[in-house]
Amino acid sequence: MTQTKNKEEARLQELIAAAKAMNLDVRTEKLLREAGYRARSGRCRVNGQEVIIIDREVAIAEQIEFLAAELAGFQQQNAPSIERPAELTKD
Repeated sequence: MTQTKNKEEARLQELIAAAKAMNLDVRTEKLLREAGYRARSGRCRVNGQEVIIIDREVAIAEQIEFLAAELAGFQQQNAPSIERPAELTKD
């Protein structure tokens, strides 16, 4: 069990490093919970900087899954669009 947890923690740290390489700030925080709403992990922009906030109270496997999905979505949103040359679009 400890070995699995160590592997998961290492994987989470790899994903955080990858996020930093993409100029994303990643924070793991204990998210406030009160009656009537449930806070969740998410991505937002703070002072022009993209920030991913991860709820540290959820299982590490869920944190990994969430962060991997966020990074994939971020890459897809920021991938350069490929435009066809004008000579190929003429009929």
